[in-house]
Amino acid sequence: MTFSREDLAPRATDLAAEGVYIGTSSWKYPGWLGQIYDSQCYEYRGKFALTLFNLECLWEYAEVFKTVCVDAAY
Repeated sequence: MTFSREDLAPRATDLAAEGVYIGTSSWKYPGWLGQIYDSQCYEYRGKFALTLFNLECLWEYAEVFKTVCVDAAY
């Protein structure tokens, strides 16, 4: 299933305004390059840089989703 950031972001914002927050269990998912994440932001010397992605992808995630879930037990 593919989706576009431009379609999803306003819908998630509208839901958040009504008190319904959607998110995912992680924001570090390279599989969303080209959908949620702009792959050009994470290229270094012409290649995808996972370290850069892991450090910087949260800001791009937050432009779409207003929350992130934690899949953990204590």
